[in-house]
Amino acid sequence: MCGRYTNTGRKDDDFHVRMAALLGAPQPESGLGYERFNIAPTQEVLVAVGDAQGRRMEHVRWGLIRGWDADAGPRYPLINARAETVLERPAYRDLVQDAAHRCLVVADGWYEWQKPEDPGLQRRPLHFSLSERRPFCFAGLWTASESASCTIVTCAANDLARPIHDRMPVVLADPADWEAWLDPALDGPAAAELLAPLASARLAVQPAHPVVNSSDSEGPECLVPPPPPDLPVQLRLPG
Repeated sequence: MCGRYTNTGRKDDDFHVRMAALLGAPQPESGLGYERFNIAPTQEVLVAVGDAQGRRMEHVRWGLIRGWDADAGPRYPLINARAETVLERPAYRDLVQDAAHRCLVVADGWYEWQKPEDPGLQRRPLHFSLSERRPFCFAGLWTASESASCTIVTCAANDLARPIHDRMPVVLADPADWEAWLDPALDGPAAAELLAPLASARLAVQPAHPVVNSSDSEGPECLVPPPPPDLPVQLRLPG
């Protein structure tokens, strides 16, 4: 799953300016969504979309809300969609078919928690990012049918992430992948072929500070590894 992530760069840093130019999606006037170190569900997040109004950046609520009929029961925000079932589940199948409802969630890393061998100890937070430490996009789905909201698509974990969790977000690391996910020429099945785990060699992982255990924590200290003896983390690295 993906339940917490980061987008730590400034709106005016070189990469975000170039990313907007590559997407052909002007940056929003507001700086909301940038310089974020602990983004949590239900918060407003930064996404790139392309629909009848053109390419643009939007701020939407993380946690997809679908408009069901009155007999459908309570509605819960869907923070993640499984890549394996997006073409089948009613909540997602019409969204993935239409490029206007596919979105790019701008990020530069995400958190997972390692279970300690001693059940009495607190889980250790880890931060995953690209090995070159630059921003990227998660594959997402969005709708503005009631209020604008989105979900992040997840897939089976790669070899690096699997010892920590069996799921990981779909990371679209390169501009060609961004273009493909937003391409209206791709139907649902063709778009779904993009929903694969990023190669382990392209990712890095390091301990994060336990302050991220609280969604109220925000700031650079979230990414500062804790001092010993809490620092050691047992990971099985590929190779």
